[in-house]
Amino acid sequence: MGDAQSVDALSADEIIRIEAELDNFVDELPAIFRLHDPDTSLDAEHPYFIFQRHQLHTVIYVTKLDFLKPFLTRARDDKKSDRDDDFRRMGIDLALDVLKVARRLFDHEFPINAKFHMVVFSIFDTSTILCSAIIHDHERRLPRRDEVADAIDNSLDMLHQLSLTTKLGATSYAFLYKLVQSNPDLSHGTDGSKRARKRSTISTHTLEPPPLVHHASSRDSITSAVDQQHQPPVVAPTLPELSIPMDPASSLPILNDLTFDVNQFLAQNPFGNANALDMGGMEQIWDWEDLNLDQFPC
Repeated sequence: MGDAQSVDALSADEIIRIEAELDNFVDELPAIFRLHDPDTSLDAEHPYFIFQRHQLHTVIYVTKLDFLKPFLTRARDDKKSDRDDDFRRMGIDLALDVLKVARRLFDHEFPINAKFHMVVFSIFDTSTILCSAIIHDHERRLPRRDEVADAIDNSLDMLHQLSLTTKLGATSYAFLYKLVQSNPDLSHGTDGSKRARKRSTISTHTLEPPPLVHHASSRDSITSAVDQQHQPPVVAPTLPELSIPMDPASSLPILNDLTFDVNQFLAQNPFGNANALDMGGMEQIWDWEDLNLDQFPC
């Protein structure tokens, strides 16, 4: 990253150089871990390759996306460089790729190993970034906008399922749900009739979040390893078994008023202090301020 102290401080040339280095790393991956058309001939004999492949693909896309987040979480006219539009397109493509590979990881791990933190983090982090992208898209020129809105819907569906099994999933789902409901473009989407038909199969009338949880100590949240069936040479840790209150929160209305007042919604259904939320340890690597949503008081 050169002399830059943060991703936001990187120049356009530095971002291009970093993305090229990451692409070179991807090109040198063994055939069994290729991003596209991987060799799966050994999967039956070594089933942990499947988990490792999904995990590695998710981490690669999440890492590539990280350097482009600043271009998704600002208005188009808030220029950072003369490559902003290119980086925004790249960021959207990568974010949608993250959620595709995260879906594969989710399908492989859920429900037995759904507590593995990368499953929740990749879905939650990317979908909140996409929410910010739509909120900042005042000109309605965001690339693949309809696909972005559908991807956020699908993320809500996955996090809703995870909310029934993990504390991290419950908190992440509640946070994303309220963020989506707080903005008409997110709650209605860009094509009303098309999205309405889609939501008939994933109805947000039934997706009601548990209360947001505030933490006493986040460091105690991540303590155990993944299930033994996934024990290759190196794997990442999972979350411990946690008890979640299953009583739903008070019903959050589906928004039909296009003049919906965000501040009024937040007064009735506050996020609380985002910095004090218990994200099951994820708050150590996830920052609400990265979304650049100053209109949401915390």
